[in-house]
Amino acid sequence: MPSSPESLISQLADYTSGMQDLDAEILRLLQKDAKLTYEQIGRALDRPPSTIRDRIKRMEEDRTILGYSVIIDPQKVGVGTVAFISADISPERSSEAMTRLSSLENVHEIMHLTGERKILMMAHASDNRELMEFVDQEIRPLGFEDLEVTVVLESIVRFPGI
Repeated sequence: MPSSPESLISQLADYTSGMQDLDAEILRLLQKDAKLTYEQIGRALDRPPSTIRDRIKRMEEDRTILGYSVIIDPQKVGVGTVAFISADISPERSSEAMTRLSSLENVHEIMHLTGERKILMMAHASDNRELMEFVDQEIRPLGFEDLEVTVVLESIVRFPGI
């Protein structure tokens, strides 16, 4: 006896839900170790490597996976100071300032926020003196105003699972 349309829809929903769960499991594993091979992920999830490869390729194409990077211990590469810098900027200067800000080597993240200060950036420097020179010589001239620099004393959890 053929399945009813409702039964087929239910089966399809279960199948696609399982595939989304598979994507989530693949992402969880890759976030812990992006060097895992398709074979290793497949073994962990009891799926063939070709399925894992296809799912990862689809997530790369639809930009669920934006890229892969290396997490470096900042102190081992000469970064002694990590700081969050919050600031405001006038709308007419914002576009050019964001473009220039994103090209600065010391800036590692830029966020647009709600609240009194509209921009939050994370910056790295070898020490506090270099950080203040960076703020005065690179950040302020871009038109950022009402700056507040908060130096990180200790990172307790920065990359969960590592």
